[in-house]
Amino acid sequence: MEPLIIAILIGLITSIFNKVKESPSDKPVRQKPIQTASAPPSEPHARERERERDRPARSRVPREYKEPLKDAASSIQSRFEEKRKEAETTYADLQKKEERYSRRLEAHQTQAKKIREKSSTLNIDFNKEDDIVKGFIFSEVFGPPRSKKRHHQK
Repeated sequence: MEPLIIAILIGLITSIFNKVKESPSDKPVRQKPIQTASAPPSEPHARERERERDRPARSRVPREYKEPLKDAASSIQSRFEEKRKEAETTYADLQKKEERYSRRLEAHQTQAKKIREKSSTLNIDFNKEDDIVKGFIFSEVFGPPRSKKRHHQK
């Protein structure tokens, strides 16, 4: 019984929303105007004339427009110079950092060599009782963990 009520409710809700969507469609729909292709000129000279009309005449450009172009070119040149100087400074900084890190690396490598050469073995004499106790302690410390050892064997 409940699934039937749920299905009826879903149907009612969808029909309500479909009616809401249909109301905006009553407005007139605009159609795109049909574009007609213009007939291409039959003479090759006529095509050239059309191209000349479309192109702006270069000789007709007043001098007032040429001066801003020079200003724009000089501003671009100045921006280029600024960027080049910034790049040079960052390059110099990176070179300094590289030298610093290479010196650090060499220092650490020399320290590591000294430690390797300096490493000494433990001198344990088993002639004394204290050394035997130290041996047991070291075997517990450096041996396998207790969880890996078998404690009770049957």
